[in-house]
Amino acid sequence: ISLATGCVGSPDTPSLDGREFLSTSVTEGGAERPLVPGTTISLRFGEGQLSISAGCNSMGGAYAIEDGMLRLGSLFTTEMGCDPERHAQDAWLSGFLGSRPSVELADENLVLDGGGTVIRLLDREVARPDLPLVGTRWTVDALLDGETVSSIPAGLTATLEFTADGQVHVNTGCNDGGGTFTVGEDTMRISDLVLTERACQPPAGTLEAAVVSILGGDIRYTLDDRSLSLTVGANGLILRET
Repeated sequence: ISLATGCVGSPDTPSLDGREFLSTSVTEGGAERPLVPGTTISLRFGEGQLSISAGCNSMGGAYAIEDGMLRLGSLFTTEMGCDPERHAQDAWLSGFLGSRPSVELADENLVLDGGGTVIRLLDREVARPDLPLVGTRWTVDALLDGETVSSIPAGLTATLEFTADGQVHVNTGCNDGGGTFTVGEDTMRISDLVLTERACQPPAGTLEAAVVSILGGDIRYTLDDRSLSLTVGANGLILRET
């Protein structure tokens, strides 16, 4: 199905595009509908696509807002193995979103209402602001190599910690060390990096090489929620808060 994106409400109403919302409450027939413990509904709108998560699989597809209602095209979904409760929650949410609920956006608050079910959500930047670069312990979660994303070998940990005095402490998964860093609007440079000289055999040596190759260049960095991405060209590191 080909869908054209639209805005919510009048032309003066802020667009959903480029925004992410997290659920704050769900009701059915006026009564609370508890989500599976530890899960939150996340809706991310961007360039005519809606990305959906409720604690198990990632779902998504084209969307449009027509006559104040959400209209979805065919949804794709990942195929992670989750417990029955979260699988059922995914199925319920995709069914609800596909039922063309009404959409009301007021500043940071988004309300979807359909068939007696109401989901209230809050802009993610308000509900859960991005973590600061400085003062957070970042652990490498994945490696980027062109369009390939690979996980870190089991049992290995590589970390970065940026401090307010312009220092960065580095563990490469084999050696320890540090240097200094400076940041621009979305770029970073790490200088005077010094590491211990422990001999590193694969897979620790492979991980160290990947980390050091990124830290030695002109780095583009992106903070998104609990994630930090460092890229140099087509290669990079994805790090998570720990």
